Amino acid sequence: MSTVENSMRAVVIDRVGGPDVLKMADVPVPELAAGEVLIRVACAGVNPADWKCREGYLSHFMQYTFPFVIGFDVSGIVAAVGAGVTSVRPGERVFAQTDVGAGKWGAFAEYVAVNADSVVPMPASLGFADAAAVPTPALAAWAGLFDEGGLKAGQTVLVHGGAGAVGSFAVQLAKAAGARVAATGRTGRRDALLALGCDLTIDYQTEDIAAAVRQWAPEGVDLVLDTVGCGTLPQGLDLLKPGGILVGILTLVNGDSGPDAAEAARRGLRTALAYSRMPSGAKLREIASRLGAGRLRAPATESLPLDNVAHALELVRLGKARSKLVLHVADLAHEASTQGRP
Repeated sequence: MSTVENSMRAVVIDRVGGPDVLKMADVPVPELAAGEVLIRVACAGVNPADWKCREGYLSHFMQYTFPFVIGFDVSGIVAAVGAGVTSVRPGERVFAQTDVGAGKWGAFAEYVAVNADSVVPMPASLGFADAAAVPTPALAAWAGLFDEGGLKAGQTVLVHGGAGAVGSFAVQLAKAAGARVAATGRTGRRDALLALGCDLTIDYQTEDIAAAVRQWAPEGVDLVLDTVGCGTLPQGLDLLKPGGILVGILTLVNGDSGPDAAEAARRGLRTALAYSRMPSGAKLREIASRLGAGRLRAPATESLPLDNVAHALELVRLGKARSKLVLHVADLAHEASTQGRP
């Protein structure tokens, strides 16, 4: 294990804004506090939350201290551990959702310090790129289905946006929980959705979503999980059976305030907003266990160099990414210590 450097390359912003605020810079490696893990970054996942963070949409939830490093999801190797940390060891392959949502530096850098309660050993079967694609979307799907949606075996669920990263995890998790699952997706994604386990696929570009759901579940579904938001499912409440719940994944953009709670209550329905909460290690450990056992699949990824961060964020912002995008920071495949867990 090499000695940790004093400085690192990172993507930093000095203010919130568009792609032009991103710049590569040499900055100090984060100081490691008690209870934290310093991760040498192999890959960083690219999420919608990252460009929203760059543009300032998260300012209602956190305080930016500039210069600031964004990046919610990380995979890499433990470089060092702070006082009191026993859950992971130096040299071990790990992945995590970073503490960027709490105003700390994120994963678009060579090193990141993360609360140890959010850091989880990677399954042996998972590569760094695949691991970096997991935390935020999988945790958001879990929160939407179970923490907010209360999904149980035998229930029916519609996942709006089933082919996206959050949606693909939601479909798999819902099926594993014993639910019947329908999902919307764009033209050409039907086979992929069926492969994830969908009982019904709906092409939102050519089909009437409400009519398709009524034919499949005449009384309505128990849960609608809207992973897209921004008014793309205006008839969402109409799809629910009495007592059902519409859960929206928090989007924060275009004035999207999520499901109409007042209208839902008038109809005897429920609504909720879902997002992954920190620390997230307990749920990510369960997700890691399922990934390692082959009971859950990470989305297909495309890796881009860290220098291409502006392009990657724009592809995600515009909905033009064909796969889950991951930024490649360092080739660490040969550096995982044999002292780590197998």
